[in-house]
Amino acid sequence: MKSLVDERRQDFLSIFVSVMRRVMDKKIYNVTFADIVNNVDKRLISKNGDVALLEFGDYDYQEIRELLMQEQDIDSLRCQYQAQFACVLAGSLKLELNGRCYDLAAHDVCCMIEGDYFKPLDASKDAHWFVIICRYAESLIQGLSNVMLLMSFMKKINTSRSFRMKEKTSQVVFTLYKLMREALGDEALAYRDAMVSNYLQILFYQLYSDLTLDEDVHKTLAVSRRDELLMRFTQLVSDNYKLHRKVSYYADKMCLTPKYLSTVVYEASGKYARDIIAEFVIMEAKRCLVNTTMTVQEIGDYLHFSCQSFFGKYFKEHAGMSPQAYRRGGGSPGFPADGLGTGGTGRR
Repeated sequence: MKSLVDERRQDFLSIFVSVMRRVMDKKIYNVTFADIVNNVDKRLISKNGDVALLEFGDYDYQEIRELLMQEQDIDSLRCQYQAQFACVLAGSLKLELNGRCYDLAAHDVCCMIEGDYFKPLDASKDAHWFVIICRYAESLIQGLSNVMLLMSFMKKINTSRSFRMKEKTSQVVFTLYKLMREALGDEALAYRDAMVSNYLQILFYQLYSDLTLDEDVHKTLAVSRRDELLMRFTQLVSDNYKLHRKVSYYADKMCLTPKYLSTVVYEASGKYARDIIAEFVIMEAKRCLVNTTMTVQEIGDYLHFSCQSFFGKYFKEHAGMSPQAYRRGGGSPGFPADGLGTGGTGRR
């Protein structure tokens, strides 16, 4: 006879899987931040609703995998409106990520960012791991000022989504994770979100140091002229996107023509300069919509749009929906914000 705990666990897993199936694509199922934090038990969420911490074992992994694979049309899941950092504490996991098979063991970490395709394959009986999930990928690196280091790190992650930490690094990362859990678990702690943000920054620097420990520092930081221009452009955008959205402004600051800057940025990053600017603007707009009580008009003014109508058109063009619809969904299209605690305010 099942215990109440087992029944509740089964209910959570069933809901988790059913929500994943509520998408239009018959083969690829989008998994959002809201899906996970609203439907997975034993999780801690930051006060602003941007970061969640979860722990899993073999039982959870196999249950989710079996329930998902009962639906024959499922090819894989897609990471949408979120980023994940997973660290294996014990045992082993096997998953497919962007068409590549990863065998993860203790001290291995795996990063998933928006747009990644993944599918659980197997887990050992003693598997145990934790996951840090962020509503925005930028939450993992919020506050970092060294664009060169950040871009170098992202290049490594794009080469392989997984790598093995050194033993000392693994201990530090697990300690930081425990500190984050303690902070988020203490509701009386006034600045817990700020503490978690800083812990995430320390975690990033620790991991990056581990990745480059055996490399010559100067060689690591040596970049081509093209990459250097991309880094300068990205830093300028980070500092000025609230006031300036035209490529010509940044080209002028860099003493380049807009056409040349756009060409260099595209060759170095695979993205158009205007799209990188838009990413910064939309990310901040989404943060304001979900985590503040500012009206759409106030957010448009804050981001220096000439009028609410122009802001609404710009947001819909890049986010695929209106600001009001994004707020109603708590940051995840088609899903209510009720489970997030600090989700959409309902203000227009």
